[in-house]
Amino acid sequence: MKKFFLGLILSLLCVFGVEKVYSMTFEEGMKQSKAMALYIYADWADNAEQGKAVFQAMEQKYGNKYNFVTLDIASPEAKAFNKIYHIYPNLPYVLLFRDGVRFSRYLKMDCVLDSSCFGGKLDVFVN
Repeated sequence: MKKFFLGLILSLLCVFGVEKVYSMTFEEGMKQSKAMALYIYADWADNAEQGKAVFQAMEQKYGNKYNFVTLDIASPEAKAFNKIYHIYPNLPYVLLFRDGVRFSRYLKMDCVLDSSCFGGKLDVFVN
């Protein structure tokens, strides 16, 4: 059932088009007072597109409480990030930050791909 709904979401996003609404960099997100969800991915990872779709859905729902930032591990920004936080090989995943520090090690791929798990973690994190 979950796969059906995720497929439906992906289909709707493709049909109606999705603009990249999260243009904030990691450094900008760390300076903000809102908590931050950082989606770390690689285009070659099996579930990267599915994870992006769920991440965008979470951004629509939680954008008033969180800054949503993406980080492609092939980007120049990833090199600086990796020196401090280390990119793990099980992509995609999400790191949660609050008050300029990492609060949660990461949300594993299975949670990132499941909107109810992801949303539950976001609800707990800001409260």
